[in-house]
Amino acid sequence: MDVDSYLKNELAALLDVVRCTDIRELEIQQGEISVRLHRSEILESSPDGSSFEDTATIGTLPVHSVVAPLVGTFYRAGKPGMSPLVGEGSHVEPDTVVGIIEALQVLTDVRSGVSGTVTRVLETDGHPVEYGQPLFEVTLDG
Repeated sequence: MDVDSYLKNELAALLDVVRCTDIRELEIQQGEISVRLHRSEILESSPDGSSFEDTATIGTLPVHSVVAPLVGTFYRAGKPGMSPLVGEGSHVEPDTVVGIIEALQVLTDVRSGVSGTVTRVLETDGHPVEYGQPLFEVTLDG
């Protein structure tokens, strides 16, 4: 496993741990590697306080989590049988639709909200998702 893959795996594990806590900011430095996590509210009136977006930095590579804006069924494609809207390695802009969530037979577009490259797809097509659940990780453009 190369260093970049190792760091991404370690960051993903760290993000999973931090998501289960009320930590809002964390900075860790070991040698030449520094990681800074900052969690900010994306909606002021979240019903359970769990709605957030994560941005983390490994050295100079910021990583953003695209989260579910509502509870429903997550779809990666625009229509059944079509290929996914984005995948790992896809470049996205803030208004890029990265998925769709169906709730009560209403389809809601999920937009990336940032410019960068999709580095991880975190949710499976056709699975239920919860409000604020991470769906994708995007490495932000410099």
